[in-house]
Amino acid sequence: MLLVKKLGIIVIVLFLILSFLVAEIFKLSKERKVAKKIYVDNELAGSFSQSLLAAKEKNFTVFWNDKQKNIPLGSIIVSYHRQYTGRDELKIDFKKLNSVLEELSPTIKKEPVNAKVEYSATENRIKEFALSQSGLMLNVNKSASKIVQEIAQGRLTGALVIDEIPPEVTLNSLAELGITSLLAKGESDFIGSSPGRIHNIKIGSAKFQGLIVKSGEEFSFNQNLGEVDGQEGYRAELVIKSGKLVSEYGGGICQVSTTLFRAAVISGLPILERRPHSFPVRYYNPQGFDATIYPGVTDLRFTNDTNGHLLIQNRIEGTKLVFEIFGSPDGRNVSVNSPQILEQNTNGSMKTVLTRKITTADGKVKEDSFWSNYKSPASFPLERNPLE
Repeated sequence: MLLVKKLGIIVIVLFLILSFLVAEIFKLSKERKVAKKIYVDNELAGSFSQSLLAAKEKNFTVFWNDKQKNIPLGSIIVSYHRQYTGRDELKIDFKKLNSVLEELSPTIKKEPVNAKVEYSATENRIKEFALSQSGLMLNVNKSASKIVQEIAQGRLTGALVIDEIPPEVTLNSLAELGITSLLAKGESDFIGSSPGRIHNIKIGSAKFQGLIVKSGEEFSFNQNLGEVDGQEGYRAELVIKSGKLVSEYGGGICQVSTTLFRAAVISGLPILERRPHSFPVRYYNPQGFDATIYPGVTDLRFTNDTNGHLLIQNRIEGTKLVFEIFGSPDGRNVSVNSPQILEQNTNGSMKTVLTRKITTADGKVKEDSFWSNYKSPASFPLERNPLE
């Protein structure tokens, strides 16, 4: 009995010793694997750091299309202390590299050009008369990653990653959006305008070329117009401001808002905001069918209450500005009467009303009235430039 107990104790002791040895062997094996991984990582890191050290005084040449630019590697390579090796290493500062590429981005960027279309009444369809063009934009993040990969391989040149920006308006996209027909056309005549005023009309109307208005979306003229100043290419021309005629950048833009207003009214779109000019302006005959705007003060707004998208396009024919609104017919019938003169005085002041009748596909009728109260032009003196 005593012998059996002693043998049992010996077996237990041997089992514990064997378990300890197995655990130690496993631990040692794991440490060797970790050590090997750290060694490999250190070796790679050290190798890349050595590559950077050799390239620090050189340039990396990026190229795109037929252009190229040298990036001094010394401007993007920085030193840092690697904690687990205790050594000072070199690395590429992605923040600095991205900053260099972002400065380069504007020279590469190219805005997409929408297709220009016209409606053929004889063929009853929209036709393309100016092809669309894709835009270009530098992909900063992907370009930075590619540059680092090239340097790691010992190469000092590489192509930038440039993304293609598809245009919003193509014949295929118009078909997908359900834009199939010409809904309305608005016209105005700027005959007799000064060269500067005509220039501003061209600059302003270009802001609305190929514009898409989604179903249910509210359109704001001022929001799409943007800044009106010399940097945008506008010239100083006469505008009505604070009871006077003053020279400001963008004089003549109301020719654009008036013409678009006429197209929106004839399309049967709900007009949310419209204001007539302070006095009758000959460029907007017939009087009572105009819309003045002034950024931050007066806007022209309407809603796309159709079930599909709208496309706004414009062009100049001689001395006439033409705006066209394309969309998908929903059965509404729109009739617009010429402005009716309610009062006309010898000093040039007058009152008018423009009426519109909309009959929907289900027979419902809605009538709108657009009232205009014009003061005498003599009430608005021309303010002279104090430097003249």
